[in-house]
Amino acid sequence: MVNIIKGRWEIPWSLSLEVNTVNELMRIVSARVQHSLREGNTLADFLTNLVFIFAGGFQYNQFQELPSEVKRIINLDKVGTPHIRRISTD
Repeated sequence: MVNIIKGRWEIPWSLSLEVNTVNELMRIVSARVQHSLREGNTLADFLTNLVFIFAGGFQYNQFQELPSEVKRIINLDKVGTPHIRRISTD
């Protein structure tokens, strides 16, 4: 995505609307797009998977309403504990 947004790669037709919207927003505000390793994206990945699993949107208004796994990820991030991906070799 970073290479597509920065214009290094061609925009796939299925993403053209979203990429053009991002590019338009970047002309208005000062923003930087950079790659984030999967380990640094744990919270976003978890929340995205919730939406796909339950096929809908979620809104949380307080920290206490969040699922326990989300609270755990946030608290680990606050204290600077890195997320280490475990890969099973079985």
